[in-house]
Amino acid sequence: MKSLRSITLAVSALALLAPFAAHAEVPAEGWYVGGNSIMTHQLDTDVKVGAVTDTVKYDGGWGLAGYGGYAFGNGFRAEGEYAYRHVSVTNVTGPSAGTADGGIHNHALMANGYYDINTGMRLTPYVGAGIGVSFVDIDNVRTINAATLNDTQPAFAYQGIAGAALALDDGWSLTADYRYFATLDVTSDTNRAGFDGDIENASHNLMIGIRYEFGAPQAKAPETPIAQPTPARAPIAAKGAAPKVAPVAQSYMVFFDFDKATLTAEAERIIASAAQDFKSGKYVRLVITGHTDTMGKPKYNQKLSVRRANAVKEAFVKLGVPPVEIAAAGVGENGLMVPTSDQVREAQNRRAEIVFNK
Repeated sequence: MKSLRSITLAVSALALLAPFAAHAEVPAEGWYVGGNSIMTHQLDTDVKVGAVTDTVKYDGGWGLAGYGGYAFGNGFRAEGEYAYRHVSVTNVTGPSAGTADGGIHNHALMANGYYDINTGMRLTPYVGAGIGVSFVDIDNVRTINAATLNDTQPAFAYQGIAGAALALDDGWSLTADYRYFATLDVTSDTNRAGFDGDIENASHNLMIGIRYEFGAPQAKAPETPIAQPTPARAPIAAKGAAPKVAPVAQSYMVFFDFDKATLTAEAERIIASAAQDFKSGKYVRLVITGHTDTMGKPKYNQKLSVRRANAVKEAFVKLGVPPVEIAAAGVGENGLMVPTSDQVREAQNRRAEIVFNK
């Protein structure tokens, strides 16, 4: 149970950090690598040798894991993983007294699939599952009836995964997850001629590690200057005529990093100024339009443009602008500020336009 409490504490610690973090998206499309340290709690196992079944108990174990995978940009990820786990025997119970000895080593090669749950924050929960093969090294596990299991056998392995990643800067993330890892029962040679031993193999695991995403944007200065407010001019009245003031639309513009719907510090400053202007009472309607460049698939870019528009809308609402006075929409790759061909990164096209109407 100590291992399960450690798992809960680790995931809770990541959750507590989330309110202090800026907004972030799920992993951007591209390759990633990572590594984990493992705290493993091997479940009590039945060991059957001949007609005798014993129960083996274990110490808390440890392990290490490394992995590499690909994020598809829509929440789904696929990866390959190698993990090593080691536990030692602490007690053997059965029909008669015996001496505890030995241990189990798992060398697992797994294919894992994940789904990242987009929260719009730096903390991204995820769930997953994996299948593969584990080379189970049963190292001198002594049973009650004086049979010792000592063998290495491959076995079908599977695992269920639930955890969270906390995004840092420049593509790095801290990760913590719980995994239930198990194999089919393993048949091992023993030191007694003519007798094999069947042993169960399952564990609860806490994985703490770090991940690097090659496709994530790097921290850098804005690629282009942020556009400042550009009020339209009122028409000049004819000589001798009373001046007529036409409705004036006030506009602002903010820009986004590649494949992100996260507001930069400069964008937040522009929105704060715009919100103050809007609340002056001169305007009755605020229209936000999200845009993307042509990099990526149009369907994905349409969704990204909507997320950008909604991120700006949420910022205005937090600054006291009533939601009913805001319209937000995304147009994807349409309305490029800088015309480009397909699959071109262009900073000025990654934007949200903000227009006030009287």
